[in-house]
Amino acid sequence: MELLGTIAASSADGKTVRLLPGLFQPIAADDVAAIVADVAQAAPRNGIVEIAGPERAPFIDIIARYLKAVGDPREVVSDPKARYFGGRAEELSLVPLGEARLGRIDLVEWLRH
Repeated sequence: MELLGTIAASSADGKTVRLLPGLFQPIAADDVAAIVADVAQAAPRNGIVEIAGPERAPFIDIIARYLKAVGDPREVVSDPKARYFGGRAEELSLVPLGEARLGRIDLVEWLRH
């Protein structure tokens, strides 16, 4: 979640933030640290451990909520031609598709801190 402002800035076009129309599931850095520590102390899995935040929502909704909370008046719009840090992404590219370890801190709680 600590990258939400950076994502908005990298997607800004003047007073508009243009984002992919897909889903997004951001995770707080504190949750990342806790999950990494837990996985590091567990038995080897010989595989990938996907992680994500507890809330899955349209990308534009999460960024719009963040901008509103920090008093940023830019409009957030869905744009199928938008890029994510220069790359193309599909509707489900930014969310886990299978089993994932989910963080506990949702956007509302994270914004309170």
